[in-house]
Amino acid sequence: MKNYIDIWRKDEKKVNILLVDDRSENLLALESILTSSDYHLISVNSGEEALKRVLIEDIAVILLDVQMPGLDGFETAKLIKSREKSKHIPLIFLTAISQAIEYVKEGCRAGAIDYIFQPFHPETLKMKVEAFVKIYQYQEQIKFQNEALKVINETLLDTLVTFDKAGRIVTINPAITKMFGYTEEELSGEPIDLLVPSITSYYSDPHKLSRIIETFAVCKNTTVFPADIQLGEAKIGGQHVYICSIRDVTERHLLEEERFRKIFESTSCLVSLQAVNDWHYINVNKTWLTSFGYNHYDKVVNRSDLSIKYIVQSNDNGETVVETKDLIHPVQSSRIKYFNQLGELRDGLLSTEFMDIHGEECVLSVITDITDRMSVEKEMARLDGLNLIGEMASGIVHEVRNPMTTIRGFLQISKDVPSPEFIDIMLEELDRAHNIISEFLSISKTNNTKRISKDLNVIIENLFPLIQAKAMYSNHQVCLDLNDCFELKINEREIRQLILNLSLNGLDAMSSGGTLTIKTYQQDNEVILAVQDEGKGIKQEIIDKIDKPFFSTKENGTGLGLSICQKIVSKHDAIMDIKTSSEGTIFFVHFPI
Repeated sequence: MKNYIDIWRKDEKKVNILLVDDRSENLLALESILTSSDYHLISVNSGEEALKRVLIEDIAVILLDVQMPGLDGFETAKLIKSREKSKHIPLIFLTAISQAIEYVKEGCRAGAIDYIFQPFHPETLKMKVEAFVKIYQYQEQIKFQNEALKVINETLLDTLVTFDKAGRIVTINPAITKMFGYTEEELSGEPIDLLVPSITSYYSDPHKLSRIIETFAVCKNTTVFPADIQLGEAKIGGQHVYICSIRDVTERHLLEEERFRKIFESTSCLVSLQAVNDWHYINVNKTWLTSFGYNHYDKVVNRSDLSIKYIVQSNDNGETVVETKDLIHPVQSSRIKYFNQLGELRDGLLSTEFMDIHGEECVLSVITDITDRMSVEKEMARLDGLNLIGEMASGIVHEVRNPMTTIRGFLQISKDVPSPEFIDIMLEELDRAHNIISEFLSISKTNNTKRISKDLNVIIENLFPLIQAKAMYSNHQVCLDLNDCFELKINEREIRQLILNLSLNGLDAMSSGGTLTIKTYQQDNEVILAVQDEGKGIKQEIIDKIDKPFFSTKENGTGLGLSICQKIVSKHDAIMDIKTSSEGTIFFVHFPI
């Protein structure tokens, strides 16, 4: 309502005040008293001229002299009050001839609402005129509001309903007939639930007031259509009422359904829509039909006896056979396998979403077939493996050839000059070749060993004497900082090798007197192993190559230690990070819980 008043005020013009007196000096005196930027003063000197002005102008107040030639003030007043357009205009009589009570009564009978005797007090006259002007302005506002509301009610496409606390309809706009088929008279006093069956639960909840709510409405002929409703509260004439706007959104829903249908039909994913009550198929797309071997929609739609099974992989690498009805909660991109019409086992990602369609609970299932992608990834992994084997084989040949060449040379020399010293050197070279081959075999193993739940801290504590002995031999110290952590499903032998490799690397990286710190802690959903040394740090160009087979910065290193670590980390679905500086290096291994 405030908006209507603001609009009226923006268009507000000067108020017309009609001054009627046959003497020009009196008119001048009135004009000098009432002159204002808010008033438009219209001065006439006869009753006939006053009647003409009333016909063509909107007059707020009339100041009328009683004693005039021709039509006197009383006769003029009676004619003004006899016309429909001007009968509500307030009249103030001005006179200087008689203050008799009968004279005043005659003026009142003629339609005057006030009587001012000359000579009059200027401020009193101004205050009286101002009061009548305010009444006129307020009446104009009310008139404007009523007209605006009438136009809105008659032209608004939405249905506007007011109803009381009992849910009984108080008022309704004309849009009800077109939208619902009722007349306004038919619904007066009827329950609002007749139009919107679910509305009671909305207006009884304060949190849903003023919000747009998607629901459905019912026509007189029981046809149901989708609707957006909005509720508000108000007090009208001391009565507490609710105001409800109802908008028919059938066209919008049809557009949304058409858009959904096009996406539904054109997508390469397998899409199906089922009713939750008995799991019958409401609709499936062409890709779904083709994949599962049906040649027509009629073979599937409305059937609840079809059983499409999925093989779902669980977190512990086990597999479970399920149907859509077994998935009582929505899933997002869950890895599955399924059999197509040819009996092929395909890989897919299954997503489900529960939704309400025309009052019926449904589940939308979408399967994205990733079989081809998985094949490509496996082939790429195989080619990467072959490439790695090639690199490793090349490295093995190079690394083993060196000691073999040394041994062959000393064997030739030993023919002529046998020496125990030569035999020691050859044994060292053979041991070196043996170590290279052993580490190569370790990194090339691909069999999945069994994992068990184990406390990482226990493994570290068992290894501590061995690591400490190595540290003492090279004049280093080892510090353990082990915090409470969840148990992990790990292969203990591999994790022991991981910890030993990282610890020995850290000891080798430090000069005499350094401290190696082995730390464990839990962060978010991870258990973290941190091995920190006090060496000189690792250069960036070395970090980029550090996990490559046969790359080593050690004089006698094989370059396989960190490659083995990386393989162990990967097999445990963990991640290894390196943080390095001139003050040392930390290897972080993040194990998922």
